[in-house]
Amino acid sequence: MIPAARTKLWIFVDWDETITSHDTLSLVAPPDSSEPGAPPPFSYFVQCYLKLMRDYEQSFGPRDTLEQQLAYLESLGPVEKTSVRKVEEKGLFKGVTEEDLKKRAQQVEFRNGWKEFTEQAMKRDNVQIMGILSVNWSTVFISSALRRIHDDAFMEQFEIRANVWSV
Repeated sequence: MIPAARTKLWIFVDWDETITSHDTLSLVAPPDSSEPGAPPPFSYFVQCYLKLMRDYEQSFGPRDTLEQQLAYLESLGPVEKTSVRKVEEKGLFKGVTEEDLKKRAQQVEFRNGWKEFTEQAMKRDNVQIMGILSVNWSTVFISSALRRIHDDAFMEQFEIRANVWSV
């Protein structure tokens, strides 16, 4: 009798508050500055985004079905673009370098058990942790944070699908 092939389990993970213990968006943004001409504090952009989303959600109407939820998600483009435009107009990331992101990534705290989970998964021939799918994050930031706790073998087989930082 030929043994049945074991099913391969592919694991994809989200970044923020899934494998990290806290929201890391504030680490991506530069520190608040009181210098003349400096952009508003990061909290300003958070409040603007939350208001945009709250207003849009109220105007959209119910999202009680899969079709309504998909339509809602497909229609978020203008809201996201408005938020990005505000960040660009106010210069939140002006002067931020890739090195700045790498330094800030060193402050990321991972969820208890993440490293042990990945180590156990990598020992199994029927499991592969494929990567991170993250829409609003920087590949440089995520990779830098992960390299703090993972070796090259893990990083070589792990794919990060996120925004590419360009200066």
